[in-house]
Amino acid sequence: MPTKQELEQLDPMELARLCQRVAEDPSNYTKAIADEAFKLKLEWVSLQTAPHPSLKEQEKNEAQMETLKNRTIKFLAGIP
Repeated sequence: MPTKQELEQLDPMELARLCQRVAEDPSNYTKAIADEAFKLKLEWVSLQTAPHPSLKEQEKNEAQMETLKNRTIKFLAGIP
């Protein structure tokens, strides 16, 4: 698993792919870790939308993505 600093350099889709890899390999991780990785990946997918015509909605989406990015980095960095 990449270090926290390396994870911070990745784009959101790469973070989602890492979560997918963890979710698809429960033999190397606990079920709880695999399940959480799958949930995070689904959140990433749900936030992938076309740009909103409303600046307010676009800013809201970007804030949600930033929060999710931070949660995902913290989760992935904590995997042994």
